[in-house]
Amino acid sequence: MKRIITSLLLIISFNLAYSQNAQLNTQIEVGGLRGIQLSKTFPILKSGALAEINVTKSLGDYVQIGVGTAYMQLESEEFIPLFLQCRAHKKSQSNSPYFTTSIGYAKARNSDFENAIYTNYVGKVYFSPGIGYYYQINEKWGLSAGLSYIMQKVDLEHLNTDGQIYHTESLTLDLILFKVGISFH
Repeated sequence: MKRIITSLLLIISFNLAYSQNAQLNTQIEVGGLRGIQLSKTFPILKSGALAEINVTKSLGDYVQIGVGTAYMQLESEEFIPLFLQCRAHKKSQSNSPYFTTSIGYAKARNSDFENAIYTNYVGKVYFSPGIGYYYQINEKWGLSAGLSYIMQKVDLEHLNTDGQIYHTESLTLDLILFKVGISFH
């Protein structure tokens, strides 16, 4: 958690220092998650929360591309994805709907398996398309609200007594996210 906070502060500081020259935008979003974990046996309902920060650069009037990180908490599971993000606005005006997609890799932790000797919980691919609406308050600040789908892949590795993997169960978490955010340019 300490690393995440340090990373977020560095990203915000970098953006504030260079945003006037480099056309960088920083967005901080929080939201609630609800979804289902699919496995070979049966689906499990999940609920949780998300905090996300990303920095993007405008490529023309309609498209932004950048990087971001998030912290997702689902009951006993935590994910920290690092991702590339692309955001496209419907019109070049400040108040407009947008489409966004993120793809990356997430580090995973599950408190149920944290002290397990013969099981590893390993995060994998993170993918999240979504839609939303952006409202610009002034030249520097804006608000957003959106709805996204999140697909998070996880491997549950079962180990034998000498530490070798003898079975891997692939899990998929399919989540719906409603989030609100604040942007600064």
